[in-house]
Amino acid sequence: MPLFRKVLYPTDFSELAEIAKDYVKKLKEANAKEVVVLHVIHPLEFSIPQFDDPFALDVATLYAHLPEIEKAILKGHEERLEEIKRELEALGYRVKTILTVGEPKREIVRVAEEEKVNVIVIGYHGKSLIERILEIGSTAKAVIKEASCPVLVVKKKEEG
Repeated sequence: MPLFRKVLYPTDFSELAEIAKDYVKKLKEANAKEVVVLHVIHPLEFSIPQFDDPFALDVATLYAHLPEIEKAILKGHEERLEEIKRELEALGYRVKTILTVGEPKREIVRVAEEEKVNVIVIGYHGKSLIERILEIGSTAKAVIKEASCPVLVVKKKEEG
């Protein structure tokens, strides 16, 4: 059985996430078979009405409470996930997409456990000077700490 049979690829659609996706593609050469593509929407990204537990929202609930412009943004997220799905399926992967609402680091770890993935491939921006001074942790760092499977951390190459 391949070491990295099932891959979790969390994406925020950033340039760094695109770089991480290249690593997901390379895992196909190592006999990876499945990819779960995850996009997590943080509740603060939208004007979500107050709920008892804002991290327990599902996408249907989110749609029901959003103004039209935010629904269009959400639809755009869904379309981008579908584009990634088609791109990875063209390589021969079985692909599942998940769009969820919550704190990204918690959702990534939760989905990794629920989907029983063998590896998480995630981008890491590094810390700015302010983040180092204030000791603000990154999503990637929290995922590394909490995940029960290996985490492949992809860092953007330094320019110059």
